[in-house]
Amino acid sequence: MAWDFSLFMRPHIKFKLNKSLDIKMAEAFLDFKCGGVDFSRGIMNVHPKLKILKSVKNKRKRKKIIKAHFDNFYKKHGGYLKNKAAEFNTEWKTVESKFLSETNKIFKGYHFHKGKYIGYLSIIDCNPRFIKDKTFQIFYFHPSGARYVVAHELLHFIFYDYAINKFPKIFKKLDTENGIFWDLAEIFNTTILSVSEFKKIHGQKNAPPYPEHKKYIPQITAFWKKTQDIDEWLLKSYEYLMTNKNTLSL
Repeated sequence: MAWDFSLFMRPHIKFKLNKSLDIKMAEAFLDFKCGGVDFSRGIMNVHPKLKILKSVKNKRKRKKIIKAHFDNFYKKHGGYLKNKAAEFNTEWKTVESKFLSETNKIFKGYHFHKGKYIGYLSIIDCNPRFIKDKTFQIFYFHPSGARYVVAHELLHFIFYDYAINKFPKIFKKLDTENGIFWDLAEIFNTTILSVSEFKKIHGQKNAPPYPEHKKYIPQITAFWKKTQDIDEWLLKSYEYLMTNKNTLSL
C-alpha cells in the first residue's frame, strides 16, 4: 500500500497549560466509567474538596464549583505547573528519538499523521486523548511519569491511523472511543509497552491494563510474541475480541 506522505510528520510534543480544557474535562469525567475504571476518583481523590459534587446534581452549580476550585488552584500553583511542563518537555526529549525509532519498526515505516501534538498538563488524573487533533491531557503528578504517558498516547495516535488506513473495511466505521476498536487499542498499548525495548523508554516495570481487559491480555500478548507483525496481530486480535465482545465494553 502506498502512503500519502503529505499527511505525515515527525511529532515533537509540546507541553502547555489549558485551564479551560481542564475544567471541561472535570465536568465530563465526574460521572464517567469505562473499562472497569471510575474516572471520578481521579478528580475527587486528588481534590477532596470536590467530593461535595456527589450531592450536586444541577449542572450549572457543578460547573460553578469546579470553575471556582480550578481558578483558585491555577492562581495559587500556576508557576509550579509551568515548571512541571518544562520538566516534562526535558524528560520526553531524552527518549523521543528512541521511541520514534521503535514505533517505526512496529508500524513498518508508517509515520505519524500531522497534528498539534500537545500535552496539556491537568490537575486531575483522568488523562484523556483527542484523536482528531493529536492532543492529550497528562496529570501533572502522574505516578507513571511523563515518558510513560506520552508513549501511551502517541501509540494511540499512530495505532488508530494505521489500522484505519491499512484495513479500512474493518476499522473505518468503528468508534475510537468505545467498543471493540477502543478495546483493541488499549490492549495493544499494554502489549507493546510491556516489551523490553519500550520498558527502557518509559522506565516503568509494567504497563497495567484496564481491569476489564486483564483476562484477554495473555492470549493477545501471545499473538504478538508469535507474529511480531502488526498486520497479523491486528487481524488475529480483532477476531479474538469479536468472539468475546459480549464480555467487553458493556
